[in-house]
Amino acid sequence: MTYLSQNQIKEFREANKPVSCPILGIKTKDWVLDHDHQTGMVRGVISRQANSLLGKVENFFLKMCKGQKEDLPDTLDAMAAYLEQEVTDVLHPVGLTQLTRKFANSLTAAEQVSELKDLGASEGDLASCKNQKQRKELFRKLTKNTYE
Repeated sequence: MTYLSQNQIKEFREANKPVSCPILGIKTKDWVLDHDHQTGMVRGVISRQANSLLGKVENFFLKMCKGQKEDLPDTLDAMAAYLEQEVTDVLHPVGLTQLTRKFANSLTAAEQVSELKDLGASEGDLASCKNQKQRKELFRKLTKNTYE
């Protein structure tokens, strides 16, 4: 084992920084020296964003889930498998709200009209929409009807 003093961290980080972050796969100039908070041992050099994400995941798992450190990799593998599974054709009520908010806040008026046409809006429906609020209401109605 080797002790790395505070004044050696920068040199160690520079000598061991990867081409891209091993967790996020991003290129960055903001590298940090990551260490295990339970053992104090260096794990490697990763991006600051990955270090923050890793810390939040580890802390939440250990504190809120009452998990054991050695079980975290299996839990993350299970989480990845869960996220990769096919989604259902069931729209959650909060999901409808999120889609509606995204429709209203992320699209131009022309893009909204195009989206409404794709959802089957009639020319009469579109003509009755005088503003974004009405287009948003029509989007919500048409999207909900698609799943009912």
